[in-house]
Amino acid sequence: MSSGKRKYIESHWGVFVVKGAITLLAGVCLVLTSKTDTSYLTAIVSVLMLGMASLEIFNVLHRNRLELNWGFPLAVGVVEFVTAIILLCTISGAAASYDSIVAVRIAVLSIYMAYASVLSILIGIKSLRNYTDSLMWVISGIIGAILSLVTLADNGMSNITHIKIFGLYIVVKGATDLYFGIHSKDELAELHAQRVAKRAASAAKPAQKKTAKKGKK
Repeated sequence: MSSGKRKYIESHWGVFVVKGAITLLAGVCLVLTSKTDTSYLTAIVSVLMLGMASLEIFNVLHRNRLELNWGFPLAVGVVEFVTAIILLCTISGAAASYDSIVAVRIAVLSIYMAYASVLSILIGIKSLRNYTDSLMWVISGIIGAILSLVTLADNGMSNITHIKIFGLYIVVKGATDLYFGIHSKDELAELHAQRVAKRAASAAKPAQKKTAKKGKK
C-alpha cells in the first residue's frame, strides 16, 4: 500500500462511513418518495449537500491537525457547499421565473454529478492499489457521468424525475463511500498490526545481537 493511500484512509475512513450511510439513506428516500412537491424535495437535497459539505470541512480541519494533505476533501467540500447554496436559492421564486429556476436546478445537479464522477474515476485509477476499491470507484464515476448526461439532456422529463435521478446517483455514491469506509477501517487495523509487529521485531534485534556476542565470548 502506498504512503499516500495509508495516510488517506487513516484520516478519512470514518468520514466515508458516516457520509456514505447518510447519503445512501437519503438517496433511497428520494428514489422511493411519493411526494410531488419539487421545492420540498430540493430543500431535502440542499440540506443533504450542506451536511456532506460539513463532514468534508470537518475532515479538512482534522487532516490539517494531523499535517496531512487536505486538497481532496477541500475540493469536494467547497463544491458541495456551493451546490447546496445554489439549490436553496432555487426553492422559491415567482411563477414567471419558474422555468428559469428549474433550468438552473437541472444544470447545478448535472454539473455536480459530473464533477463528483470525474473525481471518483480519478481516485479509482490513480489513488488506490486495491483492485476491488478501484473498480468500485471507477464504476461509481461512470454511472454518475451517465446520469449527469441524462439529466442535462432533459428530454421532456418531469422535475420529479430529475430529483429521482439525482437520488439514484447518491444511492450509488453512498454505497461506494460506505463500502470504502468499512473496508478502509479493516485495512487500517491490518496496518496497525503490521506496525506493532515491526516495532516488536525492531526491539528484538538489539537483544539478539547482545545474546550473539555473549555466545561468542
